[in-house]
Amino acid sequence: MTVYMPIVKAKEGEFRALENIPAHDHPNTRPIIEALPGEGHHERTLYGDALNLAKNVVHRIPDDLRFAIDCRYLVTQYGRPDVGGAVRLVFEAIGQFHYAATPVFRLTDDPDDLDDVAQAVQEHQRGACLRLPWTGPRHGSKDAKLSGLLRRMGLAFRDVDLLVDLWAIESDHAAAQQVRCAREALAWAAGIPWRSVTLAGGAFPPPGGVSAAPMDAPVEAPRRDAGVWLAAVSHAGRHRKIGYADYGVASPRKPSGRQLSRHPKLCYTVDDHWKIYRCAAGEGEGAFDCFRKVCQAVVNSDGWPAQGAAFSWGDRHIEQFAAGASTLPNTRASWRACGQSHHLAMVRHRLDRLRRP
Repeated sequence: MTVYMPIVKAKEGEFRALENIPAHDHPNTRPIIEALPGEGHHERTLYGDALNLAKNVVHRIPDDLRFAIDCRYLVTQYGRPDVGGAVRLVFEAIGQFHYAATPVFRLTDDPDDLDDVAQAVQEHQRGACLRLPWTGPRHGSKDAKLSGLLRRMGLAFRDVDLLVDLWAIESDHAAAQQVRCAREALAWAAGIPWRSVTLAGGAFPPPGGVSAAPMDAPVEAPRRDAGVWLAAVSHAGRHRKIGYADYGVASPRKPSGRQLSRHPKLCYTVDDHWKIYRCAAGEGEGAFDCFRKVCQAVVNSDGWPAQGAAFSWGDRHIEQFAAGASTLPNTRASWRACGQSHHLAMVRHRLDRLRRP
């Protein structure tokens, strides 16, 4: 079956969705978790953020769910303090709890960070994931440098999962361009014995992208990343050999500053598009009553799955929110968890039954 690699931020809502992936989906779902600097306090440290991430991983990620960790945001935030680099501290912290993870690296990473990736590979024995933005054709000299880099890291191609990241796909024109890039990338990757090859992209609207839309009806957004993947792998004729990765119900773009909307929102995946439900908090019960109405609209829509609340953990709580009976707190993290959980289930459902995301 096609492997699905959702790329998610290390936030409460995303962890809730990951910890509730059904056991039968674990073998073919391999999340990539983007580690984030802590928020909400002034004394945050790299060591504290690494330990906090490790605790979330241990307590929230099922032990048979293989996952990778990308530390780029921590590297950007902290650089390399005296205590060591982000990759080293994160993977040492996870290892202390007897968990194993796959480190993510880029060809542009600092040599010291690449050394830390090599150490994490040695200690965790899960290989590595190369996250490669596609910038055009690669020639023999570049591939020779890549081979040399892997050897210095103690890796062979068979130890590395290749993630070709097309990043944001926010228009039909961009989608057409990225289909050509993806086909070019897959043709190149086919000549190298990678452990796996996955094509990633994100088409969810960027932060603030729907803020001007009216709230009396859901905003629809096409899942262009899914279309790009299908067009690229169909051309290559390798449906089940090319993995699919997306950014879930979030944009690849990181918000600048704290751009948190005060409006309750539910991002709901319906086949090849999203429906984004929003409402003003209003008076009385405020956000609780508002989000309950959003969930009622979803449950009564033609996008509600035939399996109903049994479709996913998120759908069960959407139905409970609609009835005013959810045990989840009425917070942004819960709203995001419900949408993310449903999205993960919808993509897995489509890959398994339709051979498309």
